[in-house]
Amino acid sequence: MKQESLTLSELAKDYYMQGYNCAESIFHAVKDKVILELPEEILKMTTGFRAGIVGMGCICGVLASCVMLLSLKYGRKNKEESVKLLNEKIKNFYKIFIDKYKSACCRVITRKFRENFDSIERKQFCAEIVSTMIGELAKIL
Repeated sequence: MKQESLTLSELAKDYYMQGYNCAESIFHAVKDKVILELPEEILKMTTGFRAGIVGMGCICGVLASCVMLLSLKYGRKNKEESVKLLNEKIKNFYKIFIDKYKSACCRVITRKFRENFDSIERKQFCAEIVSTMIGELAKIL
């Protein structure tokens, strides 16, 4: 199937299954679907979020990338601007994420795959998180 015909969720999942990490997949899909104008260089900033920040198991890259994208759209350019709307959007997204996955921590969310993190089952599990949460992000953006 051609990427142009994929939904945002399908496209993000496709990027993930091709070998991009979860954060990269979300940014690439948002860029391709022109949800936000993203310069090519900005895609690089998501590379370090694989497996909870370069494999350390901390914050989930899906959550981190979605917070970054919400900040890009609703963030402030100077200290005089209000962060009220951004905070509301991020809190809403965070609540949805936590309600679904019970943690913001990659190692907790993927704990059942601890012995075989590189398994196809874990990859499919995370691909579903990417797909689901980019759909939730699109509703908020």
